[in-house]
Amino acid sequence: MIKKIKYFMVFFFFSFVVFGMWEWLQTPFFQDITDKINYIVWYRFHCTIGDIMILGVSMVIWSLAKKNNMWFFDPSKQDYLAVTVLGASYTAYSEILNVVIRESWAYSEYMPLIPGTHIGIIPIIQWITLPTLIIYICARFIRGKK
Repeated sequence: MIKKIKYFMVFFFFSFVVFGMWEWLQTPFFQDITDKINYIVWYRFHCTIGDIMILGVSMVIWSLAKKNNMWFFDPSKQDYLAVTVLGASYTAYSEILNVVIRESWAYSEYMPLIPGTHIGIIPIIQWITLPTLIIYICARFIRGKK
């Protein structure tokens, strides 16, 4: 149990750092509804926490499907792929829902779209790359490998 608690703390820390940096780096690809810095900081923080939740839920879903809640200590290629597909699938759904249907946020003119869709490429790139990076870093950190 202690090992899982340690993993959760490491996971939250690295996820917060990686997703937080990503949220700030992708800022030019989205339109902010205000120019007030406190709102912009809040939106980035909110999105970072949302990213952590999406990754965490994707990992839980995969743990249930795999019937193994310890896989993330030594993830396989199949584990990385499954979590990536879950996260990217939810992100594609969320982008359509929030950009096209609800208009909760909008892309700037700099956001490249996946051809034939209204889905931005940048959020999908995020979910193809960052979950694998975070899970890999956490697993190595917990195992003590440098």
